[in-house]
Amino acid sequence: MGIPENSLHNIRTETNAPAWVENNPYLPLLEKRFFNKPHLVDWSHLPLRVSRLFLTVEQRYEPISEAEARTQSIYDLIHDGAFFPNSPVMMNTETSNNVNLFACHVLAPPISVSALKVAEEIHDGCGGIGYDLSLQDDPVSLTRYIESQTASLNSTRKRKAHSAVTLHVNHPQIESFIALGSDLSITHTNIDLDKDFFSRLISNEPIACNLWKVICSSITKIGKPAISFSEHKAKRSPNGEPLINNVCGESLLRENESALIGSLNLTRFIVEQQFDKEKFAQAARLVVRCLDNFHDLQQHASPIVAARCLESRKIGVGIMGYADALLMLGIRYGSTEALAIADSFMSILRDVTTSESEMLGSQRGSCASELLANDGNKIRRNASLMAIAANGTLSLIANVSGGIEPIFAYLIRQDVEGKAIYQLQPTLKKLLVDKGCDVDAVILAMQAGIPVSEISAIDIEIRKTLVTAHDISFIDHITTQATFQKYIRVVVPL
Repeated sequence: MGIPENSLHNIRTETNAPAWVENNPYLPLLEKRFFNKPHLVDWSHLPLRVSRLFLTVEQRYEPISEAEARTQSIYDLIHDGAFFPNSPVMMNTETSNNVNLFACHVLAPPISVSALKVAEEIHDGCGGIGYDLSLQDDPVSLTRYIESQTASLNSTRKRKAHSAVTLHVNHPQIESFIALGSDLSITHTNIDLDKDFFSRLISNEPIACNLWKVICSSITKIGKPAISFSEHKAKRSPNGEPLINNVCGESLLRENESALIGSLNLTRFIVEQQFDKEKFAQAARLVVRCLDNFHDLQQHASPIVAARCLESRKIGVGIMGYADALLMLGIRYGSTEALAIADSFMSILRDVTTSESEMLGSQRGSCASELLANDGNKIRRNASLMAIAANGTLSLIANVSGGIEPIFAYLIRQDVEGKAIYQLQPTLKKLLVDKGCDVDAVILAMQAGIPVSEISAIDIEIRKTLVTAHDISFIDHITTQATFQKYIRVVVPL
């Protein structure tokens, strides 16, 4: 059980509800995911859960006074909505520490009863699983089997389990695999493309050109498959082991390996239209320690996964609410100014996570040296440090945009647990209120289909920044992703 919450007697807890609870329409629908006993606890319980877990480990390494001081800071970050670990940490620890805390998992293809049991345990613990099926003779049938086996147990789970399957572009069943995507509801399909394929494509080789049309047509129609790039993944593997996509692709993992991720909410670091760099750096440093600590508590689904995770201790510190932060700063998404602020966020995150992991590595022991590049870097506690997740559940809790994605609409319709939720985009609403704009008039204009750039009830300075995903050029989409992506590396040089 670790440390009971009533033993956190030196942690100052707030009497008011967390900052993210007010006017959040999603939380009533999410209660059943997070609370087995909703009559005994409320959302104020989540900061306590995470604080308890953190202190359980931190006091093993540090004097109790230091451990409690850091625990207080973790509590304050979560109560403020400035940081959330991946949702299994908060969903599974209402009564016990001895559960799955990790969101990201990659396993060997489930071709045996024992492998299916491992997958079932991870899914029961709200983790997602990635598989590479490129060496399987019949990946199409195996994908259907993964889908059916996962779906058969989803009705008993706190949230629906998902898997992702990856197939190399040269596999003989590649077109059948692409076509399978439309039949899958909880299994995501990925295709690994390599340099040879693109060379054939550039040379107008008929088979490659036809396959490219099939891929693009499928993505246009159903949003599947996702694509990944073999050579780029190989460059991120210092010891040459293949790295495999997890469900959302934010964490590249070796086979039979897991990682713990968490996100900093950028909106909580924007103060009076300025980015508070020092506060952000302090929070990032603490988050590295928090996520690393949870490796010591994780109940792994198999001995091999446990061993490989302790070799690597992979974590992924990321961000969410980027589009909201730009609104607060008065910056248009995709602009030169937006890319500059993205560089500012990420360079701090890279430097701080690296230095903190190096410090922990020297004090507590490092990850396996072969998982770090031999380029003169200091030893580190963690083989990977950063990831930007989609933050489906976390962004609902924080009521901000997910990850680094643009805002999709300012009058939002979001389906949660089978129910449609409507709201005016919360950051925009706050800006309108602060500027004295007529919020009701803005909503009526949006409902009438008037573009936000033409709604006179919105202050002109706010209107200049209001773009949605469909307003942004594909170049700006790609450039934004590339700006963030250059910092997300297994090996992080300073």
